[in-house]
Amino acid sequence: MLIKEILSELPTATKPLVRKFEQENGSHVLAIGLKANVVLKEHKSDIPARILVIKGAINYVAGETKTQLDLYEEHVIPIGEYHSVEPLEDSIFLVIKK
Repeated sequence: MLIKEILSELPTATKPLVRKFEQENGSHVLAIGLKANVVLKEHKSDIPARILVIKGAINYVAGETKTQLDLYEEHVIPIGEYHSVEPLEDSIFLVIKK
């Protein structure tokens, strides 16, 4: 239901939509929805993480480097790397933290 919830709210969203799945054994999964032109501001992760796009396309921005991730593509987020996420269209992605 979390993904459907994000999908229903995405057309009118003015900020990132973040939903957390149940935590298990120190790991957790976030589902994040970004309406086109709503940026997930720069931040960092202190634990290993991975992004998986499940709708749309995004740019993962770290410093001067932009990495485009299309539907079903994934990217490893290095520990401590400051980054932001820019949607290229209405998008949903999972952040998997271990």
